[in-house]
Amino acid sequence: MPTIAFATLGCRVNQYDTDSIRGLFLQAGFEEADFNGPADVYIINTCSVTQVGEKKSRQLIRRTKKRNEAAKVIVTGCYAQLDPELLSSMPEVDAVVGTNERKRIVSIVGELIAGGGDEAFTAVHDVRRHDEFEEIPLYPSAVEHTRADLKIQEGCNNFCAYCIIPYTRGALKSRRPDAVIAEAKRLVDAGFKEIVLTGIHLGAYGRDLDDHPSLAHILDRLVKETDVARIRMGSIESLEIDDDMIAVMNSSDRICRHLHLPLQAGSDAVLKAMNRHYTVAEYEALIARLRSRINGLTVSTDLILGFPGETEALFEDTMETLKRLNFSHIHAFPYSPRKGTPAATMEGQIDTAEKKRRVELVNELSARQKAALLESLVGTNALVLVETQEGTDGEGFTGNYERVALSGLSEGARGTVVSVALVGTDGKKLLGKAL
Repeated sequence: MPTIAFATLGCRVNQYDTDSIRGLFLQAGFEEADFNGPADVYIINTCSVTQVGEKKSRQLIRRTKKRNEAAKVIVTGCYAQLDPELLSSMPEVDAVVGTNERKRIVSIVGELIAGGGDEAFTAVHDVRRHDEFEEIPLYPSAVEHTRADLKIQEGCNNFCAYCIIPYTRGALKSRRPDAVIAEAKRLVDAGFKEIVLTGIHLGAYGRDLDDHPSLAHILDRLVKETDVARIRMGSIESLEIDDDMIAVMNSSDRICRHLHLPLQAGSDAVLKAMNRHYTVAEYEALIARLRSRINGLTVSTDLILGFPGETEALFEDTMETLKRLNFSHIHAFPYSPRKGTPAATMEGQIDTAEKKRRVELVNELSARQKAALLESLVGTNALVLVETQEGTDGEGFTGNYERVALSGLSEGARGTVVSVALVGTDGKKLLGKAL
């Protein structure tokens, strides 16, 4: 059978999509190969969230064909959906498959292998015409990590001023609850100890379904109907954390005490320009309420710096907000103009060097806050999912998503949850001894 290799750029949702596509090919009899070596078919799952993501996608496409001139190179993902004309014009590309055509990808590759034409095959259709979740069962053998992502939602209706994703993923589409639970059970039966719920607009889960099941409803069902040891959630909009969510998180210690809540800016003026529908005061009040009601909770965030019109004074407002909120980690990104979004044509575009400077300042603050948090955890015990292992040493993550360098592990501990004494820190991760 033909050999096939996979590469993924971008977010956790993209990684899930690659795993689901990998499963389709493995079930069809393809043999997986290392992406850095020769293969008959290469699948590149692209990213379009920033210009850097698009540039990396193009660079990877050009390099890939050099590994095997006769190979078929298939491009999918957000960049494929956004600009199929450009990608299909690249001589290295044999097919471009959009974000709502993944079910067809095996048959498309089969046709190419059988003898495709000289021009790249394109299967990209308007995402606005698709209003149902594309159900592709995830085959557990296709998942490469100790934690298994479980996508329960696709698309977004928010249209933040800087974001291209609604144009590449379409409108909100939720997976039906029974399908979510069924896939979770398959993953548990395959031995996965942690499931990470993922989606483009995860907190809006269920709004498009007839009976409007919520994310809290899915969490409750996962706790009651599966034996998964640990349930983690991907990024959630702060506006979508309600009392039901808090109650469910407090109902079971199997739900990780960590939330990733994008702030994006610590200034009301910038948040309004971004079309984010909350104020800094509302966000801060939510964080205070969450920390008071969920014991041991840590909160991380995303931040976009150098958004059009963000003056030095407004940036200083953001820095002061970050100091008050004391996140466990800050993912700081320079604003990247995306053609077709409102922000791309706004006045007050910020110089690249200035955006970089602001990101560096935020990263320095984040590192200091991280070091202080880790120091506060030394001397406590934690449950750690072992991600990697060499002999008696390894690495893994606590429930609140802190990395731990481990010692004293038993043989075969990878992929299991172990009890660990947190004995130190190097400022970036914890040091732990298995109990």
